[in-house]
Amino acid sequence: MNEHATLGSSGLGGRLPLLPLGALDEAQRAVHAQLQVTRLPGAAAAGYTAALPDGRLIGPFNVMLRNPRIAKPLLEWAQAITESGIPADVREVVVLTVAAHWRAEYALYAHTAGAARAGLPQAAIEALGQGDDTPCGLRAEADVAHRVATALVRDHHMPDDLYAEAVATFDTDGLVALVNLIGQYLNTCALLTCFQVPAPTQRPTSAPTA
Repeated sequence: MNEHATLGSSGLGGRLPLLPLGALDEAQRAVHAQLQVTRLPGAAAAGYTAALPDGRLIGPFNVMLRNPRIAKPLLEWAQAITESGIPADVREVVVLTVAAHWRAEYALYAHTAGAARAGLPQAAIEALGQGDDTPCGLRAEADVAHRVATALVRDHHMPDDLYAEAVATFDTDGLVALVNLIGQYLNTCALLTCFQVPAPTQRPTSAPTA
């Protein structure tokens, strides 16, 4: 059956129908299990939906299941970036900056919740989601990260003064990790955009931080 003909069994797959657990092959089940350990707990903690009650995955995760050979190393790369020590608010500022430039609905939905959990002010979250160049209320590190992400994603150029500021703020190892985070979400947003993956209709809410 043509996949496009079955679009909309839930509407949350965009151009790809959501894959039920019973339809997964061995390699896909391994990726699904990897996501259960590495990515889905963060979604639950932040208060956004990444999996439906029947186990079907939404967002970029349903797309990833289509190609386990690529998904597995991508997830290992993402986990290495997660473990690199980037502060939570810096991470969410970077992701929202990338997602806003791509207008990637699901990434904006998910990381609006993640940003609230990371303690970003609501006004800053809204400004970042709208692609504002000068969101207010960010910590100094997060502000530098926002400008770095904007320079690379929008301008495709890192001015010398910004580069020097970024190295002074994050050191070289930290900047390498930050640029990899930007690259990770360029990949994610490209997948979301290509397959027209929507956000769920419910608004994300941040989980208690206690």
